Amino acid sequence: MERTDDIKLYLKNKHQGGESNQKGGLFEDFYAVYQIVSCIARCKSTFDSVEFQTQLEDTFVDDMLIAHPERNMYHQLKNTQSLSWGKVDKQGDIAFDFAHQIEDCKERNEKFALKLVYSLKDSKVDEQIPEEIKEQTSTEYFDYSSDINSLVIINAPLKHALMAISPNGKKTPTDDLTNIASVFLGIWKGCDSKNRISLEEIIRRAKNCKYVNLKIYPDEDMSENCKRILNTIEGLEYHISGRMFYWSIGRMNGNCPWPDEIETEIIRQHPTDKWELLSILS
Repeated sequence: MERTDDIKLYLKNKHQGGESNQKGGLFEDFYAVYQIVSCIARCKSTFDSVEFQTQLEDTFVDDMLIAHPERNMYHQLKNTQSLSWGKVDKQGDIAFDFAHQIEDCKERNEKFALKLVYSLKDSKVDEQIPEEIKEQTSTEYFDYSSDINSLVIINAPLKHALMAISPNGKKTPTDDLTNIASVFLGIWKGCDSKNRISLEEIIRRAKNCKYVNLKIYPDEDMSENCKRILNTIEGLEYHISGRMFYWSIGRMNGNCPWPDEIETEIIRQHPTDKWELLSILS
């Protein structure tokens, strides 16, 4: 459908306004991290087919696109103290943007869905989706905090998504979950997300952070020589999961990247009890 001059100006101003909204940007960054870790758990071997993009130009529902061969999901994210759909025929209202996005996608014969993501606890937008857009539209409440540490604690969906990609699952300490989230937040902020970036590329960048361990990583090997040494230490329990070595001795436990210089040191020093081993691991 040919854009009128009025609509072209509206979309241009909408795009410029989105770029300058830094408060909303932090909410969008946190939601992007949530979607990234959720897609890692869900998409398994199709990481290269999932792409993320933000602040889409010439687009009505423009905050975030998650592109997938099965369906493109357009997101509008609202971190505001008041929220309503408005009317589908009133320019500037959320319903107007959703209705026009539906028209655009249908004209392109696109497989798509639209989602309104919001942080206002008492909002009724989930119950008030206008009939004209209801078939293609869903809503999602996403709790907000000003920092990633407290967000992991208060936001149950994010916490569960992080647990799903951690080798230790529900047993993963909150500090470790926050570490994973912080790494992906840093990667996301370092991306040029105005152009599409694949989930595979995001995961590739995460591999450069050796203290981040994900369930998708294959287990690293341990030499037979190292195993023989460790198996003689009384009370030691250990295993390798992904890229980390997890150990416990009585009430003490910890983990470290593997393989690393620690394996070399274990073989070189040949510890015979827990104290000699702890001096290497600490």
